[in-house]
Parts: sequence; structure tokens; C-alpha cells
Amino acid sequence: MALAVSPGAEAPNQGKGAELGSGLLHGGSETARAGPAGDRRVVPRFGKSKGTRSPRHHQREDAGLWFFSPRDGALTDRGAAPMIPWERRLAELAVLLGAGMSNGHQRLQAIGKALKAEESRFIGYAEIERKSKALGFGMSVRTLRFYVDEGILPPPKKVGKTPVYEEDWILNVLLAIHLMKTRLNRSLTEIRAILAQLQESPEALTDKLSVLYEEYAKGGQLKPVERAGLIDAFFDLLTGRLGVARQPSEVRLAELVDCIAEHGRWEGEEWVAPDPEWILASQGIEPRSDSGEVEAVPGEEGQREAAPSASPPESEHQPLPPLAPAPEGAITAAVARSLEATFLRRFQGNFERLGRVHCPLDGKGYKAGPRERTFHKRDRSGEVLERMKRLRLYDRALLDAIPLGGGCEYRVYQRGLFGRGDLKVVVTALALSPIDAFLEQRWTTEPLGRLDLRRALEELGEPDEGVFQYVGLFSTVGWSRAAREEVPSRRNQLVCLVESGEGTAWRRTFCLDPRWGGVERVFDPESDQEKVERARDYMEEHLKPKGEFLIIRNLSEDLDVPPAVVETAIEELLAGDPELSIVESSGRQIIKRSRL
Repeated sequence: MALAVSPGAEAPNQGKGAELGSGLLHGGSETARAGPAGDRRVVPRFGKSKGTRSPRHHQREDAGLWFFSPRDGALTDRGAAPMIPWERRLAELAVLLGAGMSNGHQRLQAIGKALKAEESRFIGYAEIERKSKALGFGMSVRTLRFYVDEGILPPPKKVGKTPVYEEDWILNVLLAIHLMKTRLNRSLTEIRAILAQLQESPEALTDKLSVLYEEYAKGGQLKPVERAGLIDAFFDLLTGRLGVARQPSEVRLAELVDCIAEHGRWEGEEWVAPDPEWILASQGIEPRSDSGEVEAVPGEEGQREAAPSASPPESEHQPLPPLAPAPEGAITAAVARSLEATFLRRFQGNFERLGRVHCPLDGKGYKAGPRERTFHKRDRSGEVLERMKRLRLYDRALLDAIPLGGGCEYRVYQRGLFGRGDLKVVVTALALSPIDAFLEQRWTTEPLGRLDLRRALEELGEPDEGVFQYVGLFSTVGWSRAAREEVPSRRNQLVCLVESGEGTAWRRTFCLDPRWGGVERVFDPESDQEKVERARDYMEEHLKPKGEFLIIRNLSEDLDVPPAVVETAIEELLAGDPELSIVESSGRQIIKRSRL
């Protein structure tokens, strides 16, 4: 930060600091006027936060003044937030420049060294990406900005125009996010809630998550369903779903594991997690009998112990309340499941007929036969099961009725002399649905929006260097207008949004980019015969009245079908209806019905 000192009256102090002069010192939003060495003077606050680019975070302004007394060298605050160390050093530097203390030269050197040491503790986005990759959980700059926009990470500090975080803090937080998201299958909403109420060092959360994953989630004595119940119970304690939120260091994993093993039970073919009373009791908490709130049970040495006064009653699962009927125009879970299966099945059929795939990075077309490609399926049924457990839904018929967010992917390789060579093109199709809405009420009227699009692309990730990716995202409930207006087009990735239309029509939204090279056709689930029938029905409907006509060259654009489909539909119409004919009118070909 630049400091400007205007010449003023000579300072009463003599020595190496005297020639610095005194007068009016400008810095931050306040001023400090120099005076006698014993005076108390106002020092400006440095390092103001300018807010962030995200609309979620309001612009913040630090208020308050610090007072520095050169006699005792003490800084006092008048109702302001605590200074961080480098702010304190800058404040001392400001007073030294204004007052010209006798030992100013030595103090300036000490302050310079301290500022350099403080600065080394903060790192920018590029350094965070490099160090996180070296630690094995790489976070790209794009991901960091996404987390800031979503409110998962706080806005960074600014050094000049460079956003920075404290190194130890940000790396521990990112490791915790990585463990919760990729290893323990937690949603971003849950991660945001946990970090928002975290009062301890993120290192404590990271240590607890590492123990949970390495010692219990990956293996151990618990069965797979019991491990899932253990993870759910752990995060229920952190988020406060059981009535009280615990800090990571307060959760007793060993006691929680014993509770899951002893009090979890099987009801038919379903495993049921322990009742909340047992889980709270394992952590030394019991519900109050009068208010229903929870309180800690102190032990002999002041620590919490699991000592419930009575065994909690075993509560049977209550039947689900009757569901409200789906309103007109709503998409039901069964319809969404059928649309998802149709889209993925026809995507695979379209790709089989594609033959070659264009790679815009090198301008070449690569064969996409069985020898040059691999096929991969994406299955999110495990995530759906986890959500059902959190909502206490144990219905096998429901699992068979709702969409599972499936997907599939073709990877096309360059044909080498000894088999497959380098990966060149990836073609991915994903089906997206509002799973929570389908689980809770079995229907929805709201389409997926811009935030759902961003999350899907964030989970998909970016392709590797030298690989081009075509992505088709199908929404079983449709896309909002805002999402259609934000279809991304990147250097090595093109995206096509797909949704169901009227009848057999499917709506596709994508950027008109020559890099598609015809690959966008694989994301069109409507077959050629369905296109012909739709075009024929459209023309029959509009040509019913006597004397009506349609301009042939406009039909392809109006119906979003190839010209060959329009020609086939016209041939079928003319063969079945003698009153229709093709005539020339003002240089245009039209199909019309006779007036007689």
C-alpha cells in the first residue's frame, strides 16, 4: 500500500528517524496528523475488504480507529475488529513515519522483516491449485471460484488486486471438502452448513474425517450398510439434525461405532439405523423430559459420558403421510424414469450409427468403431439410496419408480500400430432430475435451472489436456430459460441441453459452433420415423381448411428437422390425399389444398 507523507513542521525527536519528517499522513480512509512524541494520534485501518464478485456476499467495510501511543508503544482499539499482525505492523510504520522516532531505522527494519514473514503465509489461487495437486486432492482455480460463489468458502483477502488465503487454513479446508464430497458422498449444501458452523480449526475437522474414512468407511468390522449408517450419524451430529450441533473434536467415533453395531437392526430386508436417542446417548447427550431439548451429561471428571437414565424406546417407522395429487402439467417420477431410459438408450443407438467423431483440437476425424472406443456407464443409484436413508424412506417400489440420474460415456482413441493410442474425444450423455422432489412428493412442476447446470458441469469436471469433450445434459423436467441462455462453450468442451417437448419432439439447445462437426445429432433422441410422422401431422393439421397452403422451404426450420424428412412427409401426404398438390407461387414452392 502506498503511503504519501507531506512535509510539515520539524519533529521534536532527533536521530535517524527525525529526517523522516512529520505532517499529514494519508493511508486507508482516515488521516493521522503528527504531533509531539507523547501525543496519542489516530492511525488508519489498513487492509480493508472490498467484498467479492459474488452477489451472495455483501460488501464489507471495516470500521473503527486504532490509537497508538509512542511512549508505551501500545495499540488500543475503539470498538473495532482485532488487527491481524501485518495490519499492526503497518500501523506502527505509519506512526514512525509521522513522528520520526529516534530508533525508527531499527524499527523499520524489524517491521519489514515481520511484514515479509507475514506475507509468506498467504498464497493465491494459482499457488493453491499447485499445492493441492501436490497433496493429492487437486483443486482448480475454477473450482475455488465456484466454491466462493456458492458460499462454501469465504471471500478471499486482497493483496493489491490478488485474492489470497492463509496457506495452512485453506489447504485444510479444501482437504476437508475433498473428503466430504468425494470420499463420504456429502452434498454441497451439507458441506456448506458444516463449514458455516465450524468453530474449531479446520485441521480438527480434517483429522476426524480422515479417521472416519480410513478406519471405518473403507473397511473395519461394520457391514457396508452399517458403515453408511455410521457416516450418516456422524454428519447428523455435525449439522445438528438430531437437535444439537457438535464440533468435530467433540464427536466420539469409537462410541458411535459401538452404537451403530449394537442398536442397528434389520426389519425384513431393510437395515434400520439406531434411533436418535441411542446416538445422542453414545455422545453423552440425553433429551430433556420437559422441553424436548438436549443437554450434555457430565461425567465424574467433567467430561461427557454415555449414561442414559433409561433405555430409549424402540420406535417403529411411521407410515408415510398421503401424498398430494400431482397438479396438471406436473412431471411425475414414473414419467421422468421413462424419459431418462429413452434418452440414454437412443443416445447409444445414435452413437453406433455415427461412424466417425470430429476432434476440433487437431481438426481430424477419428473412427468410433468398437476397436477404437470404450464404453462407460455412470450410475448414481448409491447417491439416491443415501438420500432415501436421510429422509427415512424405506420403499423398494419407490426406488424402482424414480429416475436414478444415469449416464453413459464413449471414449474414442487414436488408432495406433499396436492397438489404441492416445485418448482424443469423449462423448458424454447425462440425465438429470430433481431427486429430492421426487422422493418427497413423487412429482414436480419446476424445471432445472442455471445453478443445476453449473453443478452438473462442476461434478463432470474438465477434460484432460489434448482431449475434446462433447456433453449432452438431459433434464427430465425441462430446462429454465436462464439455463438455456447460459449454455457454455469452452476451448475443449461443447455442451448441448436436451429436454422433452410436445409429442415425440425433443428440444435441443446448443451454441451454433462449427466444432460440433455433426456430433450434436447423437443427443437427439427422436428417431427419423418419428420426425416424419411429426412433420406429416403438422402439415395435415394446417392444411385441413380449403385453400390453405404452406411454404415448403420454411418447414425444415419451423419443425427443426432435416429437409429430407420434410420431403418424405410430403410424399406420404400427396400419396394419401388427392386434394393436395405442389405449385409455384412468387418463385416459391408451396403445398396447398384445392379450393374445390
